[in-house]
Amino acid sequence: MNILTFPILRHRYVGGNGGANPVHAELLATDIDEDTVLKYLDRYIMYYILTADRLERTAPWQRKLPSGKNGGGPIEHLKEVIIEDSLGICNELEKRMEHLVETYHDEWAEVVKDPEKRKKFKQFVNTDEIQERDDMIEFVDMRGQLRPADWPADGEPQTNWQAPKEDIFSKSEKKWIRVGKTSDFSKDSAGAILYGETQLAVFRNEKRGEWYCTQNMCPHKQAFVLSQGIVGDSNGTPKVACPLHKKNFDLRSGTEIDGDLQLITFQVKIENDDVLVELPTVEEVDAILGTAGMRVQQTDCIDLAEDAIKVKLAGEKRPSQQSTTVLMAKPEKRQGGSSM
Repeated sequence: MNILTFPILRHRYVGGNGGANPVHAELLATDIDEDTVLKYLDRYIMYYILTADRLERTAPWQRKLPSGKNGGGPIEHLKEVIIEDSLGICNELEKRMEHLVETYHDEWAEVVKDPEKRKKFKQFVNTDEIQERDDMIEFVDMRGQLRPADWPADGEPQTNWQAPKEDIFSKSEKKWIRVGKTSDFSKDSAGAILYGETQLAVFRNEKRGEWYCTQNMCPHKQAFVLSQGIVGDSNGTPKVACPLHKKNFDLRSGTEIDGDLQLITFQVKIENDDVLVELPTVEEVDAILGTAGMRVQQTDCIDLAEDAIKVKLAGEKRPSQQSTTVLMAKPEKRQGGSSM
């Protein structure tokens, strides 16, 4: 919201807008004292709050207002409403602003003070462990400040990750792993869980009475964000939309809707109030989906064939059977020789 005041002459300009479509603010009032400035400002803001669309900025809202009684455009209408009280609502606008100021509270401060509310903002539902941001994406120095490494363009290494075409865990011995209570997962939403070094996303589709589990890493840009996606429905198919680039995935099969990407999925069941996910061993899941191997790095090129490692699945018992080659970047070595 652009509202400008020049302290000497006390001119009040309203409705300016920067960004891609800049708009000049317009003069609402001039030669007014400080108390009047604040009074007009309170009225203007509350009139905006009560009549603007959600997330609508003041400039486009102001342009949509009717013209004044004698013309002059929306700014004349605002002068009539805010200054002349042409609608007889100024007293109501001021009372509403007083109530807003008196009842204001810092919601985040309340979360910090309340252990139960803080639980909703844990990185992982099933553990207090965390994975640092540097574990998921490399940070690079730019003029003395750290920033995330650039995402490679589509089609380059570290983009459009391809899951194994066959069911990679079909021969694995699996166990039902408890990952939390049903109350730990918000309705029609998701929560991230940590299994070994792998991030998974558990989805609770309350409208359908169904639960799903997939990798938390979106294969498009290898970002660990699917648990923050929007859960919905596409022509009867339960889906999640990645919050970054709106890639949509079928939560039952993991296939991308109208695309070629694929998620790895796992079975979920509810016993009493417990949420259980059927998972192979930690070592097998980490070999395919471990965070270290999916970390986005600042590099011009990664030779996936050269960096591939071979993983033998727990279910492969015949010595003659070849182990499965999994294309994933080797964990980066940190200082001191330890690997991620």
